[in-house]
Amino acid sequence: MARDLPNVVRDDAERLAPEQLEQIQFRRLKALLAHVSSTNGFYSRIWRERGVDVNSIESLEDFSNKVPTVEKSDFISDQEAEPPFGRRLRHLLDEQQQLMLFTTSGTSGQGQELHAQTLRELQGSAEVYAYMLRWAGLKSGDKALLTLPLTMLGGGRLEYHGAHDYGLTVLPAGNYDADRKLKLIERFRPKALIGTTSYFWHLAAVCDGEVRDMGVEALFCGGEGASLSWYNRLEEEWSARVYDRYGSTQARNDHMFTCEEGVGTTERAGMLHNIDTHVLLEVIDPATGRHVKDGERGEVVITSLYHLDTPVIRCRMKDLATYRPGAYCRCGRHFRGIEIGSISRLDNMYRIKGINVWPQSIEQILLSSDMVDEYEVVLSTKADGADEAVVRVMPKVPLVGKQSENLASWLADEIKNRIALRFRIDVVAPGELERSQYKAKRWTDNRIHIADLSRRGATAS
Repeated sequence: MARDLPNVVRDDAERLAPEQLEQIQFRRLKALLAHVSSTNGFYSRIWRERGVDVNSIESLEDFSNKVPTVEKSDFISDQEAEPPFGRRLRHLLDEQQQLMLFTTSGTSGQGQELHAQTLRELQGSAEVYAYMLRWAGLKSGDKALLTLPLTMLGGGRLEYHGAHDYGLTVLPAGNYDADRKLKLIERFRPKALIGTTSYFWHLAAVCDGEVRDMGVEALFCGGEGASLSWYNRLEEEWSARVYDRYGSTQARNDHMFTCEEGVGTTERAGMLHNIDTHVLLEVIDPATGRHVKDGERGEVVITSLYHLDTPVIRCRMKDLATYRPGAYCRCGRHFRGIEIGSISRLDNMYRIKGINVWPQSIEQILLSSDMVDEYEVVLSTKADGADEAVVRVMPKVPLVGKQSENLASWLADEIKNRIALRFRIDVVAPGELERSQYKAKRWTDNRIHIADLSRRGATAS
């Protein structure tokens, strides 16, 4: 692949006015719809069954109003109908195209999706990743250590190709344990690390706070929702700049990135800019399907404008986030996007004692304290049938007597002030809670009524 690829990403594309970006998007969208309607059995069947003639689409608004969304269950059903690839990839198999295959983790319980990418689509993915790396100040020849393992999952392989094709010297260390990774960081002193937010926290803890002297300048986080408190503490721990990113296996790349303005503060969060020239982003009200306004929360829906061979068109990501137009960011770009620290799973809301609780609202409080190293939340049912929420908090250093009581009391009060619920806080000894090696899974719901719903095959809300 071309070694001068970073030069393909031109500043003038970033400085286009909103109406100019929309013109580019619509031109690419029309070409995408025409190609997919004549080649892809999966999408053409859905559009035909819904009575949609994609050739009649005359605007981006037309597209959002007429073209139906797809989601995980549609991909799984397609694979089950024609295993293992489904109708989405049938035309490529007939042509014997070389494919990069990716599976999802399957942690939702619905099964593993299979997605693919052709080599020409990989070129488009590399163009998108170039924005992320250039905005962080990386140049050809800089070293980046990849902490994600290389497996059938998209996470790891996609970042590797993006960094490699940009011109970085990539150290693929993801399959090693934490100690080996830290030794490689000490030895090669990479300018950047690429991984998940949780894992950078884990590495810092394993190294006992000495990572700030390892010369790392940029941490490319992502892979999970995280609060600004978490990002701000990571920057302190590593003495490095945090750059957030958003993507998915469905998109076959990350396509929303932090610019030079950074992740922001709790007073004013930063922004994840979508690369509007390559990906069409919608943030919709899950109930009505209408696009939300600036500052409102909605569900992320994506359409890749360059995946013609293995398309993803109006895919509902089941991620909620706060929508922001490009004008929100001080950088001057008109790429739209979402507010950093606002991402949470649509299906990851817990209803406790009649109140909707989002995990990030709790995390924001817990990780705002320098004393808290790690935590977990356990929901259960008391003898009288009432919900009980217990937060097990692991401090950085052992706490005794009043120290432990004061921390527990302060955290309980802060949570109650934020969400009008009192959680029980149990302070445990350092080392008692296991730190995440990939994506943090800090909530466990053992409530009886949730277990009953699971046995009946229903989804808890």
